[in-house]
Amino acid sequence: MDAPLWWFFLHFGLGLLLGTVLYRSDFCMASMLRDAFLFRDGARLRHLYLAFILTFFLFLLVRELGLSVSDQFTGFESVSLLGFGGGLVFGFGMVLAGGCVMSTLYKMASGNLTYVLAFVGIIVGSLLYAEFFPQIRAFEIRLALEFPASLFELGPQAARILAWLLVGGSLALILWWRRCWAWRLAAGAEGYIQPWKVAIVLALCNLIIYLTSGMPLGISSAYAEVGGMAASLVAPEHIAALEYFRRSNNFGIPELRGYTEMILMAGIVTGAFFNALVLREFRLYGLPPWRQGGAAFAGGILIALGARMAQGCNYKHLLGGLALFSTQSMLFVPGLLLGVWVGSWLLPRIVLR
Repeated sequence: MDAPLWWFFLHFGLGLLLGTVLYRSDFCMASMLRDAFLFRDGARLRHLYLAFILTFFLFLLVRELGLSVSDQFTGFESVSLLGFGGGLVFGFGMVLAGGCVMSTLYKMASGNLTYVLAFVGIIVGSLLYAEFFPQIRAFEIRLALEFPASLFELGPQAARILAWLLVGGSLALILWWRRCWAWRLAAGAEGYIQPWKVAIVLALCNLIIYLTSGMPLGISSAYAEVGGMAASLVAPEHIAALEYFRRSNNFGIPELRGYTEMILMAGIVTGAFFNALVLREFRLYGLPPWRQGGAAFAGGILIALGARMAQGCNYKHLLGGLALFSTQSMLFVPGLLLGVWVGSWLLPRIVLR
């Protein structure tokens, strides 16, 4: 079996698995973070933290065993202050859209047209970024920091000690939460999967993708691929001439990252759609009120712009980059949280006015 075919089966299978567990648990980072600010409800943040710390532990174990693809995390081209700005834009857009790059897919697959608008918005935003890529890239370079890509490069031994202390402290916290019966959520929906189980699946999927590609789980590049292919049907010469697509070879014959992320995306949508049918939950909800629909579309555009500015989405940074002590992710996450806070404050004033 040649490499592309093997890659197809691996990532499509992982996509089917992720589409199933994300849909059946409604594991949505956007709602987890938004509800923490909007309703002071942080119960589901425990499951997000579990996904992070399990991924962190698995990546650390791989490094200790000498199985790491590279000591230097090469998933980001540079460390730039634009990563903070990208996180800010992404977080704000995520609240407006009501979902992130992953949850938009599984919610759209169940027939929710609000998330179809968000999906289209992410594609439009990806194309807008491609149009202005040279200018944004030049600005990113001007804001670049002379700083190692990971704390493991800055001080390997100190970072290693800090990492194991974090794992040990988190283990004690997880056991305490378990003793307090804080993991299970009350749910009566048929086929519901508890979010703590999804956290384990996410960590394992992240490990598999990292071991086979050298990069953690992410999917934002796939939207740019889909947008480029769709736009090429209308203006093929213009799309082919854009520096973003020529530079990364994203158009025509996709590079490995974009190729596999599109397969992963297709698997997530297929898995979620199949589960919606099996559970008899698929239905077209109709177009949302214009304020909500407009917010979802605009939020999708901001999600795409933020992800491209920061060189990755919330999954890549929160679950992958932080687990590798990536300095770019350490810039993205504070920006993301600030963006979610601002979005949570503005959302009722925009949509529910």
